[in-house]
Amino acid sequence: MPRWLGLVLRLAGTAAGLIWIALAVPLGDAKTALAKIPASAFVIAFLLVLLNVAAGVVRWRVLMRAYGAVRIPPMGRAARLFLVAFFYNNYLPGAVAGDVGRGVATHDAFAEEGATGALAVVLVERALGLFALFALLAVGLVLAPSGLDTGMLWWWTVAGTAGSCVLVACIPVGRRLAKYLPRPLAKVANRLPEIADWSAFGLAIALSIITQLAVALAGWVLLAAVGPIDLGSSLLLVPLAAATTFLPITVGGAGAREAVYVAIGGSLFALPRADALAASLGLWFAHLAVGLIGAAAQLFGKKPPAD
Repeated sequence: MPRWLGLVLRLAGTAAGLIWIALAVPLGDAKTALAKIPASAFVIAFLLVLLNVAAGVVRWRVLMRAYGAVRIPPMGRAARLFLVAFFYNNYLPGAVAGDVGRGVATHDAFAEEGATGALAVVLVERALGLFALFALLAVGLVLAPSGLDTGMLWWWTVAGTAGSCVLVACIPVGRRLAKYLPRPLAKVANRLPEIADWSAFGLAIALSIITQLAVALAGWVLLAAVGPIDLGSSLLLVPLAAATTFLPITVGGAGAREAVYVAIGGSLFALPRADALAASLGLWFAHLAVGLIGAAAQLFGKKPPAD
């Protein structure tokens, strides 16, 4: 795809999402619904999203160890790079610019694989995050009351889990398939890392659950402020909505996330559109607020020396 076309698609997707938000609920109703959410709920959501980032930093370093990295960045540098990436992922259309940046910035983590290895680790990290989201959705489906019509959500869970597992599996299989690929692709496949520490990989999966559980809890805190929704029920909504942040054509899933909240919140819990939109925007605002820390780290932080 030409670079200009990718940019046009991302800008168009973002514009469509923002227009949908503006048209979904009258502005006055949205303001009234947002006013229902106490400041304490926003603060708790912000702290939980910050916890998501902290666990993500640890997971990133653990995954590097799992794939045999020889120069894992120290915690301080890894945290700075992760926060800066979080800023770009949430403020620029595409949802991957920041991740690509931190992958390239840590190209020296792998002796032979170089940037290809570092970027592959970031891809696996994203895939494990997606897997964790659908695992939480599955928990919500198991806990759901028998009267709810959750058939379609089961299909989404199966598809999302299978897709994320395929992405993770493609990395270690890449080298084995290299001899069957065209030369340019074979050159990349031969540089893909293989899992060197399975215990570290298992820990990374557990940390992925923690990262996404923090986001799910943040979403529940905001949902509970506008309607009587318990934690188990919120797992039918928040993880699927959070998965929209992986869409490569919007800013942080704008519009798509709100559509999930409005559609599922209304059909399963009879949640008014304005309340569903307010809870969704509240979660987005929490991500944007945490992203500002990354912006400050980019603008004012002193780059630690690599060791």
